[in-house]
Amino acid sequence: MPSPTFFHLKPEKRKKMDTVLLDIFYNQPVSQIKVSQIVEATEISRGAFYKYFLDLEDAYLYTVRESAKQIHGDILTFIYKDQSDFFAGIERYLEWCSELDTNDENWKKLKLCTQTNLLSNTKREPLPEESSMIKQWKALLAQNQFNISDADEALSFLYFIMALVMDALTDFIVNQWTTAELLKDFRFRTKWLLQGIR
Repeated sequence: MPSPTFFHLKPEKRKKMDTVLLDIFYNQPVSQIKVSQIVEATEISRGAFYKYFLDLEDAYLYTVRESAKQIHGDILTFIYKDQSDFFAGIERYLEWCSELDTNDENWKKLKLCTQTNLLSNTKREPLPEESSMIKQWKALLAQNQFNISDADEALSFLYFIMALVMDALTDFIVNQWTTAELLKDFRFRTKWLLQGIR
């Protein structure tokens, strides 16, 4: 986790750091990256880098977490656009992703997050049943007539859906699918979920 000093940077300086970290990490294995690349691209001293991060791994984990947060927020935004058709919202999100330019910051975040298994090992943060996020999520699930009994199950379903979407995007990137191939495969998955396989 970055130091408090990093989080107190001026917004434009932090944005530059975030952009450089994403540009460096999204397309190279972390094992091939050197601190000097980041220092040079951000025009900071080596000492400043270590003032912000414990090490290169710390900067990488921060970049993955921040990217994942945005992706998860984007997925939820698309789902909430049409609350009565849960999986259609996800399909619209997948279609939007499939049409991103490879130089787009959103694409870089997707590529970074689909290349790491860190997301599947993310510690789940418990949320109280009375939290507004859980209440909204449970209301959305009820509106779609999903049989979810309590806050724990609702939260587990949220993580399941995020993993489902990230798996679909990983397959899309690795297999170099078209939008049509991505949506066809995702529809198989939703059919299995909603109708079963027997």
